[in-house]
Amino acid sequence: MKKSQPIRMCISCRTRHPQNSLIRLREEDKLVVAYSGVGRSFYLCSSCVKNEKKVKGLVKRFRQDEERFVKLLSELT
Repeated sequence: MKKSQPIRMCISCRTRHPQNSLIRLREEDKLVVAYSGVGRSFYLCSSCVKNEKKVKGLVKRFRQDEERFVKLLSELT
């Protein structure tokens, strides 16, 4: 019997995707970092990562330094 793929939602566009196709991040001490296996996390889809307008919205939402946040997303894609 084949196990079904978990479906998760992108926090930016609210579309559902298979878990392995999303980028998983978490907020640690007011900084967004790559998920390390501990704590609560959230997902971003690749189309939102590439969309400059949505990235700017996420920078504002999480109160991040835009340059560092964009660099983190480019490293994870």
